[in-house]
Amino acid sequence: MWIVAGPNGAGKSTFTEEFLRENILPPDLLKLNADDVTAGYRKTDQTTPQDELNLRAARVVDQKVTDLILAGTSFLVETVLSSGKYQASVSLAQQREFQLNLVYVSVFPPELSPKRVTECVQKGGHAVAWDKAIERYHRSRQELLWFAGQANRVLIFDNSPEGGLPDLIFFNDRELDVSDHRDVRFHKSGVNSVVDAAVNEAFYRLGLI
Repeated sequence: MWIVAGPNGAGKSTFTEEFLRENILPPDLLKLNADDVTAGYRKTDQTTPQDELNLRAARVVDQKVTDLILAGTSFLVETVLSSGKYQASVSLAQQREFQLNLVYVSVFPPELSPKRVTECVQKGGHAVAWDKAIERYHRSRQELLWFAGQANRVLIFDNSPEGGLPDLIFFNDRELDVSDHRDVRFHKSGVNSVVDAAVNEAFYRLGLI
């Protein structure tokens, strides 16, 4: 199970297609993205309010996540992670012996999230209100605490600079080094203070720092 998460406008979809698929993800891994589902609805439905389409798409993706876990099929789901709705999915996946891989793409400062959304809208992307994007940014940071603590592997990237690939600022893999029962970890602190605080708190709760 792969979760690619991060605030609105962080560049999750582009990063997934242009980097993760080429370098990290298993070949032909199924990707679930509610925005893609919504876009498909919109092609044939020009009258339904956007919020209603978004909700319909989210429900479809949530059900698909459950179905794939029950079927034992690997997949990737992309999400802002602004709520704990996937906590139950992670718990179910763990019961069925899935490995959880969390890729988190962030930006800093928080105001960069709605700014990037505005730029995406100009290129055909979907709109998110400024205050809602900021609210989701901070909720996503809070959810990162729980999900990072559950994941077998965590990769966190900062995508604040314009152009180029996001910068890997945190990596943790519980499976690589078992000889001395310590995790293999890398943390490039000072790039994104919101991420620094989140990962420090998450691993402090686990007694790992």
